[in-house]
Amino acid sequence: MALAVACSGSGPPGSTVAPPPPAVASPHPSAAQPSVSESPVVPKTSASVASTPAPVPSADAAEPQTTLPPGFVQVPWDAGQGIVCGALRVENVLEAGHPPFVRVWDGSGNKVYEARGRQYKIEDVPVRMSLTVESCGDTTGDGVPELMMSERTEGAHCCYTYYVVSMTRPAKRLLMWDKGDGGHGLMPVKLREGRVWQIRSWELVFPPFDVDAGDPVLSYATTPAYPILFDLVGDQYVKRTFLFGDALRAMRADERDACKKAPDACWWDELSEWGYGLIIGDWETEKTSAVLDVELRQRLDVRAKQMKTLLRKRLGP
Repeated sequence: MALAVACSGSGPPGSTVAPPPPAVASPHPSAAQPSVSESPVVPKTSASVASTPAPVPSADAAEPQTTLPPGFVQVPWDAGQGIVCGALRVENVLEAGHPPFVRVWDGSGNKVYEARGRQYKIEDVPVRMSLTVESCGDTTGDGVPELMMSERTEGAHCCYTYYVVSMTRPAKRLLMWDKGDGGHGLMPVKLREGRVWQIRSWELVFPPFDVDAGDPVLSYATTPAYPILFDLVGDQYVKRTFLFGDALRAMRADERDACKKAPDACWWDELSEWGYGLIIGDWETEKTSAVLDVELRQRLDVRAKQMKTLLRKRLGP
């Protein structure tokens, strides 16, 4: 069975990553994240942020188009002078001959933050990744906006690294996720009461199938995508998908309902039922009510324990 090779966040397959500079004890993005030129100010409020449509997911995304919640703003590529986010102005900079990068200005017009993608090498030629802000808003509830940024090597599907950076003084990285394939973006979601927002994306997970043993044959295009949920633990966003069973149960119900209403636009399938059931913990009961081919269900049962272990490793406890 031919499988697509997933990229690592450090560069495309076959490339040589440029050695990082010495590590520093600064909370600024360093060699492990986009380079930063200056420290941003601490804005007093994010009340001026408006709700705008979220970016349309890429062609390899499993998620339908959604809308950013109130208090968050999309930062488009062609925003001209940028988008207001709290007390800051955020822009994706497009300069001829350079990949996109990020700049942030304060209310007085002073540049307070700049970040560019990391470099890697292709046949000893340095290549810099693009880095863009997808959205901005206060995910931590402390009155200081966070930038949700996407770093990409370019090329089909690959390779993505996602960041959440708080615009404190100095700037502080809250999340670095070497996603690899699939540009699914980051979406703030409120899954429990409180001022802190969780962050949702999607992770492509190839099941531990053995075709020679009778397991299904999958291609890259049919690789299932499952939700991945990050929660703020201390001062870092970490993977915590398995701890949000109620939220996932509601998401599953919504997707089932959407498929009944619009079958032709439905991406929900047997592997979706399987993965969600394993994460939530009710596969044994749900598999009897879901419309599944008997032979396929038997093969999924055989791989259920392995798949649950894989999902927990990839999506978080």
